[in-house]
Amino acid sequence: MNKIINNLVILILVLLINSPVFGQLGNQQKKTASYYDVETECLEDKLDGSFVLYAWGKGSTKSEAIDQAKRNVLNDILFKGINKGCKMRPLIVEVNGNTKYKSYVYAFFDKDYKDYISIEKSPKSLKKSRAQTSYGIKIRVRVEAIRQKLVQDNILKQ
Repeated sequence: MNKIINNLVILILVLLINSPVFGQLGNQQKKTASYYDVETECLEDKLDGSFVLYAWGKGSTKSEAIDQAKRNVLNDILFKGINKGCKMRPLIVEVNGNTKYKSYVYAFFDKDYKDYISIEKSPKSLKKSRAQTSYGIKIRVRVEAIRQKLVQDNILKQ
C-alpha cells in the first residue's frame, strides 16, 4: 500500500512539473517571420546601368507587398545605398536628403517610379503571419536612368 502511494505521489509530481510543456503542445504559436526586416541585396550588375536586386515588401495582400518591395528598393537606392552583394552608394548623399526632397520623392513614387523598375522572372519568397504578408522578389532597376532624371530635375549636380 505504501509503495502504491509513493508511486502515485511521484506520478503527480512528474505531471505537475511537465504540465507547462504539455500545455504548449496544442497551442499554435504566432508566425513572426513576416515581421522581420530584411535588407535589400544586390544580386547582379548588368553592366548597362541597371542592377538586379532582391527586395522585400510587407502588406496585407500579395500585390500590396510586391508594390511595397518596389518602393523599398528605390528608397534604398536613393537614400540608404545597398550594402549586401555589389555595394552601391546612395544617389542622394546630402545630409537629411530624405526630408529635404520629400515632396519630390512622393511625386516620383506617385507616378514615375514604374518607368525605372521591372520584376525579373523568378519565384517569389513568401513569409506569412496572421496579419501581414512579406514577399521577396527580384527586381531590375535602371539606376543610371534614375541618376539622369535626378540630374535633369536639378536634384543632383553633374
